[in-house]
Amino acid sequence: AHGEGRFLVRSPEVLARLETGGQVALRYARPDGTPAKGTYPANPNGSVADIAGICNAGGNVFGLMPHPEDAIWPYHLPNRERERQTPWGLLLFQNAMRKL
Repeated sequence: AHGEGRFLVRSPEVLARLETGGQVALRYARPDGTPAKGTYPANPNGSVADIAGICNAGGNVFGLMPHPEDAIWPYHLPNRERERQTPWGLLLFQNAMRKL
């Protein structure tokens, strides 16, 4: 969680293979759900195609760029988001537990 990472690909073919293989698991989006289109703060790190998380072809390995463990408490969040009732990182973990 050093603030310098982002999703990149070597070529458009790699991105196309991930897309067609259904391996793009999460994308950055604006609060209204529309695509971030690479804009800050919706896509905070400039990830290619707004990709925030991918999985392997088998779907059993998941890689995530945002660090939800760093957004569990309100004081972890940027000032613009501190009014949330439940920090987004905690919501991600709570939703994962509901699915088990």
